[in-house]
Amino acid sequence: MKVAVIIPTMNEPAISKVVDDARQALRHFDTEVIVVDKSLDDTPRKAKKAGAIVVTQKESGYGNAYMVGFSSVGPDVDVVVMMDGDNTYDAYEIPMLIDPIVNGPTDVCLGNRFARMEPGAMNARNRFGNRMITGVINGLYGLKLKDSQTGFRALRKSALDTLDLDEDGMPFASEMIIDARKKSMRIAEVPISYRQRIGEAKLKAYKDGSLILSLIIRMVRDYNPFAIFLTIGSLFILGSLLSGGYVVYEWLMNGVITHLALTILSAMLFMGGIQVISFGLLADIITSALRAAKR
Repeated sequence: MKVAVIIPTMNEPAISKVVDDARQALRHFDTEVIVVDKSLDDTPRKAKKAGAIVVTQKESGYGNAYMVGFSSVGPDVDVVVMMDGDNTYDAYEIPMLIDPIVNGPTDVCLGNRFARMEPGAMNARNRFGNRMITGVINGLYGLKLKDSQTGFRALRKSALDTLDLDEDGMPFASEMIIDARKKSMRIAEVPISYRQRIGEAKLKAYKDGSLILSLIIRMVRDYNPFAIFLTIGSLFILGSLLSGGYVVYEWLMNGVITHLALTILSAMLFMGGIQVISFGLLADIITSALRAAKR
């Protein structure tokens, strides 16, 4: 069993410790640690001295760094681990992270940071954003994750090779989960520790959060358009029931209907909702046929 650990870096003061801890944690495995670097300081020198393979990232972005790392993994690797270089994750928990893959049927294993989070490791804004994004992903894709945005995760190499990943930035983390779910991969989650980072934070909460939500909507549109049409159509029908309910109440109480415009609006909303849902069914049939044709 060979394990590759990929660590994207940009000016990381703690990189020596992170690399050394990862190698020590996996001393019973055949291991390679790959640092994908875009630093302006001595991070690559420290990483190389600690025993890592250092690859320079020519482009930019969180997702791009991992794509460079994936392309640098040896052909004999069985499991790929993703983690940050700022010491927020405990590298000695890697064996626990990869265990569901090494000794079980899991394809993707995520580390749940909320299980053992150190005070001050994540601010309230980022915590709320993570919960919201995770809730949206769970609701749309039938998952029960606690932490969809974790940067500490492991993948079976054979499963990784089948994923279609295109995002260069932070949405990459969500894209991986969504595509894995679409390909019926087995996704697990284990509790992990999460510490305060050493060095400057790279996450831009508002910008990255909006990009992640945009990705989720695009992937629903491309993979499951019925979910969008069903939601919109249901809102139309709900509106028609509320407005129509008032019209019916007036007729029952007074025996006459005085709000003709409201009556027409209720009928239009109801018929519009049915049409939108029907379009969703048609779009879902078409996208399913296209995906089947691509296979």
